[in-house]
Amino acid sequence: MRVLAAIAFAAMAAASVVPALRAQVVDRVVAVVSGTVVMLSDVRAALSLGLFEAGAAADPIETAMRWLIDRQLVLDEAGRGDRVDVDPSALSQALDGVRQRFASDDEFRRALEGLGLDENALQRLVRDTLTARQYVEQRFDSMLPPTEDELRAYYASHASLFLRNGRHLPFEDAVADVTAILQRERREQAVSAWMERLRRRADIRVVYVQAGRR
Repeated sequence: MRVLAAIAFAAMAAASVVPALRAQVVDRVVAVVSGTVVMLSDVRAALSLGLFEAGAAADPIETAMRWLIDRQLVLDEAGRGDRVDVDPSALSQALDGVRQRFASDDEFRRALEGLGLDENALQRLVRDTLTARQYVEQRFDSMLPPTEDELRAYYASHASLFLRNGRHLPFEDAVADVTAILQRERREQAVSAWMERLRRRADIRVVYVQAGRR
């Protein structure tokens, strides 16, 4: 009932915000994450402002929605633990990066207006994204480094990755690359498994339906 009430409230609020702007598309709920509503406008903002890059996804809206769901799961988890403080300089740099996506300040302001955002709302969006990223980094970047036996085993089973001028690098010359690759793969696997646990534990309701699937 709580989720249904959240959807109903969000839908009514979105429908009543801009009756005078008849050309504007009415916002709608696309998902609810443990009581937190994700709106279509949130998805469009993430894509338009470069907070998430959908790449060659067949449905960028759905792909960005899934990213926002995962971001909210991480934010919820971060809220249960130690406070995550985003460095002001990192926030300022990220906001500058958003502005630089647009050819001029006027274009930037028009984009925000079209998304129904002001500077404060933009700052919250960017800060939430940095908070989620920083929390994941703090949680997983302190993983134990691989042992030499593990590095040698990885090197032996992935020899084709360690070539220079068509010749295989000796292990001693490749050890730094082996370490970086193995640590990255382990981190990605650990984060993926953790996110899957968060998804199973959360109450996630996806409302979005791609055009043409109805």
